[in-house]
Amino acid sequence: MAAEAWLVDERRLIDRDEWLPPDRRDAVVERLTLSEWATEYIEARTLAPGTLRDYSRILRVHIDPTIGTKYLDEVTVADVAAWHARLKKDLRTRARNAKRTTDGSGEAAQTYKFLSAVFKAAIARGLLDASPARVVAGGRHKRQRQPVVLSAAEAQALAQALPEHLRALADLLSWTGLRIGEARALRRRDVDLRDLASATVSVAQNVSQGGKGINAVVGRVKTDAGYRTVAIPETLALVLKAHIERFAQPGRDGLLFPGRSGGVLPEGTWRYAWIRAREKAGLPDVRTHDLRHTSLTMAARAGATTAELMHRAGHSEARVAMIYQHAAADRDRMIAERMAAMAREDELAARRARGAASG
Repeated sequence: MAAEAWLVDERRLIDRDEWLPPDRRDAVVERLTLSEWATEYIEARTLAPGTLRDYSRILRVHIDPTIGTKYLDEVTVADVAAWHARLKKDLRTRARNAKRTTDGSGEAAQTYKFLSAVFKAAIARGLLDASPARVVAGGRHKRQRQPVVLSAAEAQALAQALPEHLRALADLLSWTGLRIGEARALRRRDVDLRDLASATVSVAQNVSQGGKGINAVVGRVKTDAGYRTVAIPETLALVLKAHIERFAQPGRDGLLFPGRSGGVLPEGTWRYAWIRAREKAGLPDVRTHDLRHTSLTMAARAGATTAELMHRAGHSEARVAMIYQHAAADRDRMIAERMAAMAREDELAARRARGAASG
């Protein structure tokens, strides 16, 4: 019986990929703190400069001084819950003292998502059996500002209010739903205008900021879903064709929207031009991302399925694409109301016909 029990234990170790030869079992196993493991997690991944900066800041500001000092296998569900509650409280206080319009819930959600990913990676490595990050909806937050859906006239007014060499960029964003970083990275080879009736734009790179004082970095898109080819209408194809002839750099690798110095369009240059344009157009609260939201909302209204929206937007999760499906629901409600109105008109016509016949 003792031998059977021993064998069961050995098989359990093998199944968990924890088995070691007897002569190594007494060796000292190095234990990692949460901060040490989180650092390894960051260093082992290929991250965009902006993501690397954000993760490093989260670790330094929100994890290292608090829960990060605990050994990885000692962190409990209660520890994470208490840490998360304190984090939200501190961020709310900081936002209130700084008189910000947000309450810090977005930063709290992003920080929790990072911590949860760190624990999941530890499970995959065999360092933990289960994640202690179990705060319900810890990685979610309610948007405090609802994105704006622009009308065609408003989108056109914004584009026309921009300098000539940037107007096509605004048109591109409002028609395709590309992220501003993806659009700034586009080159001549990414736009197929051989047949204007079936023109496309292919996304393969993204521009990210390396931090204050660091030049923009052109690299791969954030996820595999970001690699995509988006169909564009002939109207936009004509705009891009005229723009490329006047403003794009020469050659297949020439940037579509170069900066004055010849590199990629600086974020500050676009932001300054955008702020002036929205004031001129009488739309002072509209953000660049609202062009993307407008495009994807219009795609939903045009009947795009969730999968089609995911492709067009470069989303890897259906949950994100569903943000724009409310537009399809609104459209469906309009259809239902029009059907009811038509039914009422038919009934009135039938009554008139019966009245005429009886008269």
